[in-house]
Amino acid sequence: MLVLTGLVYLSIEQIYTRGAAELVFRTSDGGIQMVKSSSKNAQICSRDGFTIFELLIVVVILGVLATMTGPAMSRIVRHNRVNRAATVIASDLQNAFAVAARQREPVRIQADNTNRSYQFIDRKTGNVLRIRTFYGDTSEYRLTKLEFNPTTFDVFPNGVSSSLVIIDLANGDYTKQITASTAGFIRVKPKL
Repeated sequence: MLVLTGLVYLSIEQIYTRGAAELVFRTSDGGIQMVKSSSKNAQICSRDGFTIFELLIVVVILGVLATMTGPAMSRIVRHNRVNRAATVIASDLQNAFAVAARQREPVRIQADNTNRSYQFIDRKTGNVLRIRTFYGDTSEYRLTKLEFNPTTFDVFPNGVSSSLVIIDLANGDYTKQITASTAGFIRVKPKL
């Protein structure tokens, strides 16, 4: 076999003697160069794939990483659910004040603490304007606690509510508190 490297033509021959491979290089100027390599080294360099032991080490490392990050990911998901639920509830309360002003009719908000839900009702007609549920497998928030204090209050068209409202919501050990003043100012804060 002829190989061109730079300006020198090399002829490569393999000679096998006693399990060792010797490579003989004959250059175009007549020189000879020999390189010895054992067949064991030749086999290691030419193998394909991974051994079972190497794969087992990788699986063990991945398992250790998964057990270390699992609780942290669970905590992050719980915090994210509570934060999103608090944002939705605060937005709904702001919408209740806006609907009362737009319709020029009072809106009643009734909360059901056991079902972790609330609804907006047109106080004059009794029609349900909106229902929101934060409990069960169908809810993306899966709150473990949602408490309105008081459970029923009215929002008037002039932007005033019948009472101060405090809403506590939680998922596991992470808790937020939403307060709505009688003037319609809504604030979300961590519960201490």
